[in-house]
Amino acid sequence: MRDGSDGDNIDVRLDDDCGPYIMFAPADIDRIEDLLQKNGIPFMLEDGTNACKGTPEAAVIEFGKGADVARIQRVLDSIQ
Repeated sequence: MRDGSDGDNIDVRLDDDCGPYIMFAPADIDRIEDLLQKNGIPFMLEDGTNACKGTPEAAVIEFGKGADVARIQRVLDSIQ
C-alpha cells in the first residue's frame, strides 16, 4: 500500500517500547482501517495525546507487541 502523502510504501516499523506500528497520511485513515478490519487484524489508532510515534502530520496505528508483523505487511502490500 502506498502512503497518500508521499507515495512511499507503508511499512510496518518496530519500536522497543511501542511494538509494531505504521505511520501514514491522516487522509488515509479510513482506507487503512477498513483494510485491517476486513482482514481481522486488531489495531489501535493513536489519538495524538497518547501517541508513541505520531506527529500532527502523520497518523499512527499500533498493533501491539504480539502482532503478526509479516501478515500485516502482506495485507498492506496486497494493495497497490
